Amino acid sequence: MQPDDKLLQANLPDALQSAIEDLDRAYDVPKQLLQADVTAFEDLSCCVFAYFARDDVFYLNGKGRQLLRPQRPTFEPRANTAPPIFWLEDDPNLQAADSFVASRQRPIYETRELVTLSWGKTWLHGSKFPIRSVIGQPLAILFAGHLVAPSKQIRLVAEHYQTAQQGTGDN
Repeated sequence: MQPDDKLLQANLPDALQSAIEDLDRAYDVPKQLLQADVTAFEDLSCCVFAYFARDDVFYLNGKGRQLLRPQRPTFEPRANTAPPIFWLEDDPNLQAADSFVASRQRPIYETRELVTLSWGKTWLHGSKFPIRSVIGQPLAILFAGHLVAPSKQIRLVAEHYQTAQQGTGDN
């Protein structure tokens, strides 16, 4: 890892790189990742999820489950709830970042991800890493990051919809 890359990744825990190295180039086929030992990701202080394709997320760590659950008022009793149901937005810019990571087999250290949940959309800021097979073929992408500050969430969602509307004209 180059020194510049280390600076960009400063907000992510050091244990993340070690956990990724344990997965990367350790399996032959994508299906094997479903049985991978992911305990190293569970206690990280950032949201981590892995996916084969944008519509096929197969892993979400403990911090991710916590961040993506709807916030309940403190006076409500805590009940055991199912993991959050979410999906990644089908945005061309976000898909381009995935393609870059998969084709170049290099991480992107400064990127965003737009996640849609049953209660709304939220932006995450972090890094994307390729997970490759033993022979170097891309198997999956791993995202690790944090929620974007609430003050920036509104601006990012507005920009996202403005960009999407620019391609739409009047009939």
